[in-house]
Amino acid sequence: MGPGRKPSLAKRIRVALEAPCTRLGLAVVPRLPRRAVLGLARVLGDAAYVVSARSRRLGMANLDLAFGETKTAAEKRRILRESLQNFSLTILDLLWFSRDSAARMKRWLAIAPSMRDAMANRVARVGVTGHFGNWELGGRYWALCAGSTMSVAMPLKNPAVDAMLRQAREQTGQQIVEREGALKKLVRCLRAGGTIGLLLDQNTDPDEGGVFVEFFGKPVAVSPAAGILASMTGAEILFACVLPRADGTYLGEAPHVIPPSEIAALDRKGAAQELTQRITNMYEEAIRARPECWLWSYKRWRHVPPGMPSAGFPYYATPQGE
Repeated sequence: MGPGRKPSLAKRIRVALEAPCTRLGLAVVPRLPRRAVLGLARVLGDAAYVVSARSRRLGMANLDLAFGETKTAAEKRRILRESLQNFSLTILDLLWFSRDSAARMKRWLAIAPSMRDAMANRVARVGVTGHFGNWELGGRYWALCAGSTMSVAMPLKNPAVDAMLRQAREQTGQQIVEREGALKKLVRCLRAGGTIGLLLDQNTDPDEGGVFVEFFGKPVAVSPAAGILASMTGAEILFACVLPRADGTYLGEAPHVIPPSEIAALDRKGAAQELTQRITNMYEEAIRARPECWLWSYKRWRHVPPGMPSAGFPYYATPQGE
């Protein structure tokens, strides 16, 4: 939208309704039975798939890049539809778990030994994941059971909605900090032996510190924050995820850890790059195993590195710097 141009009537109506609809959701969704929440997530995900041509085009372009001809078009459509259902459930559960949070998490979230052992080991830790499974629930549960948890989140454009969802996220003791100016707070948390949580499957422009790493065979721009923070503070890096199960429960897992001794042994100049690639490999492995759990309707391969041809990248990718 150009400077001075007013937003469309539809957009103004949508913005005006965001906060009242969020309040209504916070009042109604937590009172629904679990079965109703699961059914509503399927309906909303299916509706998004049918109504949003943009999401279909974007998701299919990403799936084509990731899987090529190893999956049929029908398989990719199924994955995308289930991905949108999973996203809907993640948002609904942000609201649903805001009521009787501790009891509901203990009832509906099972913990694998890998995550249970990690929570019992109180050390400085950089926890990393992506928009995979229920990324919202992991940080909330970790704060409830292990304490001292700080997560980085981008603020929503609507301040009223952002404040309401932030309150839900912080209900179990998790502290949410905005990415802008978060470094000092994160370092302080780690040096006090706490855990920080980072979502590392988002675009970070190289002009803003991002580095290119391989993801499904193509370079993507990623924040090297996890590697930098772990190297600075002597913290371990832990990859964790919370995956949905057919009965409406979740399973929390922490399948990968990079101990401080391995991080300290790396060449300091290339440590952040190498660690960022290793982390990206971790969540690529997880996505390949459960592709329906990742958010495919996102412009993940947005930047084409300088000097590299655009062939093979999705339609939305642009050369770095343009």
